[in-house]
Amino acid sequence: MEGADVSSLRWVLYRKPNSCFRHWTARVLFIALGWMLACGVGALLWKDALRSMEQEFRLKCVNRKEVLKSEVENNLNASFAIVGLTASLPNLNNEIWMTYARRTLFLRPYVTRLLYVERVIASERAAFERKWNSSILYVTPQNTVIRRPDNDTEYSPIVFETEDEHYLFVDSGAYPRYRSAIDAARDTGLFTLSPVTPRAKNSWQMGAYLAYYGRGRDLTNFSSVAERRQACKGYVGTVMNVTELFHRVLFQFTDDVDMDVVAVFVVNPMSGLYSYYNCSASASDCTVVLFDPARRAHEVSKAVALWDYGTQSFSVRCFPKQNLTLLALRAIIAWPLLMSLVVIFCFIIVCLVLKRMQAIEKDVAVMEKMDEDLKVAKVAAEAADKAKSNFLATVSHEIRTPMNGVIGMTNLLMGTDLTDQQLEYVKIAQASGNALIALINDVLDLSKIEAGRMELEAVPFNIRKEVDCVFHLFDETVQQKKLEMSMLVHNTVPTCVIGDPGRFRQILGNLIGNALKFTKEGSILVCVRVMDPNQGSSSDFTAINVDQNSPDTHSSQGLITETLSEVELEGLRLRGGSTAPRLSIQPGTEFNSREAVESWRKWNLKTSALNCKPPSHFTIIASVEDTGIGIPQHLEKRLFQPFSQANSSTSREHGGTGIGLSICEKLVKLMNGEITVTSNVGVGSVFEFFLPVKFHDALEGKPCCSKFPAGDKRLSGMHVVLVDNNLVRQEVTANYLQCLDIYVDLVEDMESTLELLRIKGTSLQAILVDLEGLSLASIADLTSTVRNMPSFKALPVLGLSLALPPLIEKELRDAGVSYMVKKPLRHSSLACVLLEAMNLTPTPATKRAVKVDDSKLLSDKRILVVDDNMVNRRVATSMLKKYGAIVSSVNGGAEAVDAVKNRKEDEKLDLIVMDIQMPEMDGWEATRRIRNWEVENCFICRTKNISWCRHHRLPIVAVTADVLKGTHTECINSGMDDYLTKPLDQKQLHSLLERFVGKDMFNSPEYEQF
Repeated sequence: MEGADVSSLRWVLYRKPNSCFRHWTARVLFIALGWMLACGVGALLWKDALRSMEQEFRLKCVNRKEVLKSEVENNLNASFAIVGLTASLPNLNNEIWMTYARRTLFLRPYVTRLLYVERVIASERAAFERKWNSSILYVTPQNTVIRRPDNDTEYSPIVFETEDEHYLFVDSGAYPRYRSAIDAARDTGLFTLSPVTPRAKNSWQMGAYLAYYGRGRDLTNFSSVAERRQACKGYVGTVMNVTELFHRVLFQFTDDVDMDVVAVFVVNPMSGLYSYYNCSASASDCTVVLFDPARRAHEVSKAVALWDYGTQSFSVRCFPKQNLTLLALRAIIAWPLLMSLVVIFCFIIVCLVLKRMQAIEKDVAVMEKMDEDLKVAKVAAEAADKAKSNFLATVSHEIRTPMNGVIGMTNLLMGTDLTDQQLEYVKIAQASGNALIALINDVLDLSKIEAGRMELEAVPFNIRKEVDCVFHLFDETVQQKKLEMSMLVHNTVPTCVIGDPGRFRQILGNLIGNALKFTKEGSILVCVRVMDPNQGSSSDFTAINVDQNSPDTHSSQGLITETLSEVELEGLRLRGGSTAPRLSIQPGTEFNSREAVESWRKWNLKTSALNCKPPSHFTIIASVEDTGIGIPQHLEKRLFQPFSQANSSTSREHGGTGIGLSICEKLVKLMNGEITVTSNVGVGSVFEFFLPVKFHDALEGKPCCSKFPAGDKRLSGMHVVLVDNNLVRQEVTANYLQCLDIYVDLVEDMESTLELLRIKGTSLQAILVDLEGLSLASIADLTSTVRNMPSFKALPVLGLSLALPPLIEKELRDAGVSYMVKKPLRHSSLACVLLEAMNLTPTPATKRAVKVDDSKLLSDKRILVVDDNMVNRRVATSMLKKYGAIVSSVNGGAEAVDAVKNRKEDEKLDLIVMDIQMPEMDGWEATRRIRNWEVENCFICRTKNISWCRHHRLPIVAVTADVLKGTHTECINSGMDDYLTKPLDQKQLHSLLERFVGKDMFNSPEYEQF
């Protein structure tokens, strides 16, 4: 009952203001009518204001277009004033053309490139080429310059050009983008523009052409197109940077508070260039944005101003910075607002609710936009990653394919009878090819390192041999620049260590290449030392021990000093042990002193002396010092940044990608090492890296641990005198001689040499004189004195020097120098000269042949080589035949499938070596078809839903120049059994063939017998 009373009370309270409710209704109706009247009047005023604003906005947009159009015409008119020059000078040449272009540059600030294109009828082409002594050229999409084929009715070669152009005699009419503009200029006699083309990043340019009909003649002298075609002699062309022009003209309007301006180039839908500008063929329009500082080109413009220039169209699109609707409303809102206050108060709650709903909708829209942007960014990132992978794969394949022929043929050549010198030449060619492959891998390596996918080897290798191999790569460059490049490896460095030889070569090669690039004269020294990990050991000689746990640095036992010398301070950077001082090629420094050289010679591994063998873990220190231009200290940090150089300006003297040093640093850090640089501007630089390596007793007896260089046993025990007043250079040369088991006495001047001859007598077999260590007069006195000594009349005197002029070399030979040893020193060339001096014939290199057992490894095996490249087929065929195989070859995937299907029963194949990237049918598709054919021809498997047959599976090995990981996976998924990369390596091939014979290939399945 109580609840019922409450309900009744509520109903009464609701019904109580009945009369007031009616009165309220009348007032609401009155307010509504007044509000509607105010809104109606306001709407009329608003529409009129909006119409005026939009008209004013369109006029301002047209004004921007007219200013821009006028500036374009001014630049083109100033540029085509050169037609007068063409008409007034019948003997116009390129020099006059460039002089005029330079002097009139101020008239055309945005057009700096001028050229004259001569019109050549097909019948006049031969006369034109004889006149200019040059063929009409064509630049292919691969950036290769070839002769323009005789396949056109007329040609448009460039005969005059400015300094910034390098396309002399290139037929500009051979390119459709320019041909249409050239033809239009010829037929109309008016200025014509070519479509825009990319100039640089975010920069566009376009060509403009004007026909030249002869002196005093223009389009008004002709009544038809045919007459103008007949009279046209050539074209004056300009290249205009439209991006810069539009930016300079329109940028002055960016401060406009009313509008944002966007300028675009409208692509003619009939030009067929939609794909060139990445536009869909079904798109309604295709535009190229030339000016858009506000990034609003994707929006719908409020006003558009179009204009055509010849056959090309441009559009200026204007966007209001503020909503014009709101601006118009703001202009007339004053008095209707007074009438609408009552309405606003009535609807205030509704407005608040609507505002809240709008806020919610906005938040939802923002979240949806963010989600959509994330999806687009994800798709773009995936597409970019795929494009990058495809690009790297294509570049790798296209360069590795011809390199396979070079390296493969050198491998085969090394299997023939060669002299030591010939063998060295072949090795240099092979090493150079491998170096090119290494350069191709630099970009891949940088990507792998940054992605954390780089894998390091841990195999035994000979440090001295690796350094010498790197030196061979730069022989030609060193000889061309007349630099002295040498290596100095300390005797305590083990012959063989465990590490990654490929990455060691890559680091050292990049540092040496960098030193060669920035060194014009002087020398380069590669110094390799070892760090003794025994921190607490003392030394009998000058060496530096650095304790990681103490900042104090102690000199060696027996050497008491109050202050540390520069040589000792060198050891402060070497953490965890002691090392011999680094020797330097810079004269006058403490590292080039007698004290430093003596310390170098006497230093020894304490751990090795105690245990009679090197420690199991130690650090190799390799330094590359040059006498180049040096690096300012404040720029040293940017050296190791990717794609960065100390001098990054466009006018820098030295080129390069700037990734070599970055890869060095990343590889060293990946190997738990450290790389440093010290440099003095104008003096030179020293790059030094520390690499931890391992040593193990099991390495003894390994082929890589054999002595390097092998040398000639006839030189073993030979006794020579080395004369040089530069102690570090003398130590370097002595190191080369000692590696050949030659005993060396070191002297610094003529008096010491003669005294040594008197003491040693006839036990000395030769005198080696560094021509930079003695003057020509001193050398002449020395040889004359030696020849006057009865016991040494026939004693050979060898001169060590860089390439000398023939006149000076003749003077040296007349003075008594028997033989000349050309620098940079190499073990093989030094040994050959010494043998010749001893009247001994250099032993020819033994034949590098396949072992007897290996020659029968594939006996009676039938192998099919599939490759679309003839050179690659020949390389693979020759290599396989050395193992006793019966090899045949075909030209593509389709032929391979037919060869498998049409084989006789007694001539069935045992193995297929198949290339991947081939035209018409690639290796993957050919493998799938062969696997399907095997299933179809097996009476057991044909009834099963399987992809390969377990009873008749022909082994297929993929051979490709694509080294990306995804390619390997695709090979396995397509049904291949193993994988080889180009260029073919003899060891890699031998290892695969052993797996093939042992039926242990990478993807070999388990077979079933029936």
